[in-house]
Amino acid sequence: MHSNKRQQLYAEHWFFGPILRNKKLYIRVMLASVFINVFALVSAFYIMVVYDRVIPNNAIESLIALTVGVLTIVVFDFSMKVLRGLYTDKASTLIDVEVSKNLFERISRNEKLMNQQTGATAAVVKEFDSLKDFIASASFVAFVDLPFIILFLFVLYGIGGPIAAVPAIIVVVVIIVGLLIQPVVRKLTFNAARDGQSKQSVIVEVLSGMETLKTLRGIGVLRDRWVDSVSHQGVTSTKSKFWSQLTSNFSQSGQQLSQVGIIVYGVFLIADGGLTMGSLIACVILSGRTLAPLGQVSNLLGRFNQALTAYSNFGQLMEQPVTEMSRSHQVRLQDVEGGITLSNVSLTYPEQKEATIKQLNLKVMPGEKVAVVGKIGSGKTSLLRLIAGLYEPTEGSIKIDQFDVTHLYPDDLRRHVGVVMQTPLLFSGTVKENLLMGNPEATDEEIIQAAKVAGVDEIVSNLPNGYETVLAERGQQLSGGQRQAICIARAFVGNPKIIIMDEPSSAMDTGSEQKLLVDLKSQLVDKTLILITHRGTLLDLVDRIVVIDSGRIITDGPKDKVLQAVSQQAKKSQLTPTARG
Repeated sequence: MHSNKRQQLYAEHWFFGPILRNKKLYIRVMLASVFINVFALVSAFYIMVVYDRVIPNNAIESLIALTVGVLTIVVFDFSMKVLRGLYTDKASTLIDVEVSKNLFERISRNEKLMNQQTGATAAVVKEFDSLKDFIASASFVAFVDLPFIILFLFVLYGIGGPIAAVPAIIVVVVIIVGLLIQPVVRKLTFNAARDGQSKQSVIVEVLSGMETLKTLRGIGVLRDRWVDSVSHQGVTSTKSKFWSQLTSNFSQSGQQLSQVGIIVYGVFLIADGGLTMGSLIACVILSGRTLAPLGQVSNLLGRFNQALTAYSNFGQLMEQPVTEMSRSHQVRLQDVEGGITLSNVSLTYPEQKEATIKQLNLKVMPGEKVAVVGKIGSGKTSLLRLIAGLYEPTEGSIKIDQFDVTHLYPDDLRRHVGVVMQTPLLFSGTVKENLLMGNPEATDEEIIQAAKVAGVDEIVSNLPNGYETVLAERGQQLSGGQRQAICIARAFVGNPKIIIMDEPSSAMDTGSEQKLLVDLKSQLVDKTLILITHRGTLLDLVDRIVVIDSGRIITDGPKDKVLQAVSQQAKKSQLTPTARG
């Protein structure tokens, strides 16, 4: 029973699972390695027989027969090496595809990663290449060949008897030295990977905030941070290479000593009649083949440590639960009326002690238009993220109609809830592809209808290829207002019943904002609206205002009454005399 449970755990593991599912390919790699290592014995036996049997007896026919046999083996050996390489690469590719797919699911559907450094996360993802390269490289082949050292030592003993002790001693010494150096190299590799993550974080910050940096005096600060990260990584890498090279040089010296020792010892055995000339030459050849995998021990240890570090760092990322996919009792949502209910909702971000949203209660009727206002840091955007299902509440529940948001199938929730975030973000691809991200199944008619919002149809008409115009990363060739307009239209693709908008006109001029207001009034007639804004103009869209402060609702009521109360409070604040001390 325990064995079955262990097998199930391995089958579900992010790395070992794909390996087990492709184990047939690795079995073929093992079989190919067996043939390759057995074929490696042929040349040694061939030379031994030629020197000891063919030459003394001038047996030309035997020489021809032996040569034909050896050439045949060489062809088979070549075929096995090609097949082994193909199987290794194929298995690596299949594992890469499966792991990468799972990785994307975890990154895109894990709320905890939203608060982590983008550069550091990207560096960890890139580290998987080290792990993938190890299982598809010559180092992996050398690792597979290591057990065959024992086979060659047995054959050496069968041919040369006690002469096999020479390479056996060298093998043991090289392995011991490698194991002693291993902890040092592993620590240095881990430190180098950590420094690489720090370096990646800096460059991502620079590239994403280049315009802001140029308007400030911060380039020097980040440059110094970059140089510091590069310097640390360089020092660590140099130390790691030194110890790896030390192991490599020791292994190569061991191979030379083995050959010298075999020849010296063999001369005395020949003198005593215990060994033939052909046997001595065969022993020299086999000793080289015995120690060949150890000759790559430094490269093997270096790549192994990189793979081990990558496995550890990447594993921490892969073992984080996929928040949306781990939710239990997921239900499909075919249609909604548009009601929203928050009951005793609290939200505490990871690594924060104080709650951002505190025991909040809010009920929005289907079709109702509600504005959420408050000072900076009051929790407005956090409330939007909760309603949109981007975060799970720490306490309480959020319902769309009668369905708990955390129990809904994520794609259904996205289909019925259109969201416009505060920072407009477009992706590399065509305008049409960006709009379709709001609803990949949307028809051309639905795209054109949504594009009428915020004047996107006019923006598209001025682009060189219309909807097929390719946008750069983040839509950099467009103005901030144009990017924001496309993001607003994207939220309307597929005609969702609920629209949530966070400062939708922050990048627009007065004229564009007025046009947006007119468009939204006609588009929002039958929809529920949650609007976060600091602009009074957009309040014409709503009939109710909720004022939030420090994560709590302090005022909630009809628009006119709330605005009147706020106005009276502002007048009182102006008339109150300033305290003097």
